[in-house]
This record gives sequence, structure tokens and C-alpha cells, in this order.
Amino acid sequence: MDYLVMRLYAPISSWGTLAVGEDRPTVNYPTRSAVLGLLGAALGIKRSEAQKLRDLASSIGIASKTYSEGTILRDYHTIQTPTTSKGVNFFTRKQELQSAKVETILSSRDYREDGLWVVAIWLKPDAKGSKLEHNVDLQQLQQALKYPKFTLYLGRKSCPLSMPLSPQIITASHLKMALDIGIDELLAESSKDKSVKNVNELSDRSNRVAQWQTNELIDTMVSDRYLPTTIEYTAINEQDTRLRQVIYHWEGEIESMFESASPVNVFTHNHWDDPTDRKQWQFTQRIGHQWTAYEPIDNTKEAKETMSNTPDKEAVL
Repeated sequence: MDYLVMRLYAPISSWGTLAVGEDRPTVNYPTRSAVLGLLGAALGIKRSEAQKLRDLASSIGIASKTYSEGTILRDYHTIQTPTTSKGVNFFTRKQELQSAKVETILSSRDYREDGLWVVAIWLKPDAKGSKLEHNVDLQQLQQALKYPKFTLYLGRKSCPLSMPLSPQIITASHLKMALDIGIDELLAESSKDKSVKNVNELSDRSNRVAQWQTNELIDTMVSDRYLPTTIEYTAINEQDTRLRQVIYHWEGEIESMFESASPVNVFTHNHWDDPTDRKQWQFTQRIGHQWTAYEPIDNTKEAKETMSNTPDKEAVL
């Protein structure tokens, strides 16, 4: 199956979830609403074009892999708005602030600093050959993400991308294989500008080229020395490397993530992040899955040096 895979990284991001009162929290993974908004902006779809947004949402499935969920940044946010007056309309922000009565709205808004995610997008089977008014394909989405019509951001307008998305279309037998493509590989393939890459055909030579082309970037982005990744320092696998926690989120069937039987620690829950009307800011419920796993950090030399320089718990206390 073909997947459109891309990397999301920005100094700050915000993935909105249920908000009550003055609190505006963020979850630790890209929500469906945020990814659909990213794709819509890349395609140049306006909020008022409701049918195009509905067709886009009906056409694609979304999954993500969290390398780093980042650290929480809380912003104490204030905004002045005019009181509601019957028969009075404001057309500009300047007119609002010049109103005779202005009130202040307070809120606490959460952001994630230095989060890093890989997102996979695929076309739903019922969307292929359907009679939607506005059809999309992976090639069209890939081109739009490379040359977006509107500014792209991660959740809020104050969260612009700090690096290109590097979208690539790859062929994989299951969803986890698509999400597990190395970021260095993803960037290297983007620089070659190939349209389709089969994960099963990657050779040792292509891996070496990828590491050579993106070594400095990956060392800065993925290494736990810089990003707040969750490292299990006491867990060393047979290759004598540390293990890092990664979290998968996806929709659809649980089995679509795995090559064989699914593990027992898959958590299925409800999300309120499927948009129905972006102008009215309305969302509906969907079912999603979450799986937390540990994978080795492929940097044996750094692992040994860090482990040798890491003090024991007793020494710290």
C-alpha cells in the first residue's frame, strides 16, 4: 500500500483537544483536525469552502509516530474584545478596540516545545473511484506540501514550521513499516526527489548515503542530547544500545498497524478531533488507537559514552 510520509518539527506546536473554561490544553500527538488543516492550507482550501474540506476529510486516513512529545510551555493569554451590542457590527480589529465598552478574556494555552513526529497519510479504499466533488491523490498532496498555497503551521498560527516537511510517497506492507522509515532516509529521498520508494528495497549503500547527507541535521534533531525524548537508560538490548520510547497513533483497524498479530497493550479510545465545520469550530467523535513501544537508538558509540558518564541514582541522591 502507498503512504505519504512526512516529518513535523517546529520550536513550538499545539494539538488542541477538549477545552473547558479558560484552559486550552494540548495532546502529545498531531490530531486529525490539525493534519487535515495542514493539508487544506497546502492545497489552498479556504475555511469557507466547506465541501472541499469535507471531501478531503472523507478521502484520507492519518497515523503518526511520536519521537519526542516535547515539553509543555504554558502561555497566559489575554485578549480584549468589545461587549456585544445589538445592531452594532465591527469590521476591523481597530474598530473593536475603539468600542466604548471593552472586556478582557483570559486563557491559559499550552504548547509543546521541540516535539518531533512522523505522519503517514493514505487514501481510504472507499475514496478511490468515489463520486466526491473534489478528489485528491497522494501525488497531489505531496506536491502541495512541497509548494503550499498558504502558510503551514502546527496547530496554531504562532507555530510555523522550522524545517521542510520532506513528504515522500513510499510503499509498505503495513502502517508501522511506513512510520518506521528513518528520518535521515526520508530527508535523503526528498533531496533525490523520487516519487515512490519501496521500504523493502532500501540497501545498505542507500542508508550510508542518507546518513552522510543528513548527519548534522539528524544529530541535532533526533539525538536525546537536544530533544526531550524518553530514554530508558537501564534498558540495553542485545546490541548494547539504549532504548527510546516511541508512541504510535492511528485510525481504522487495529491490525492495519502491524505485520502480524497486534500486541496486547494497544489502547483504543475516543477522540474529539474530526472537524465537521471549521467556520463554526465544530468537531465530532472518532475512534483511535495508541501503542507505546521502545526502539533502539541507532548510535552505539554515543550510547556507550553516555552510559559511562551517567551517574548512578545513589550518587545523585
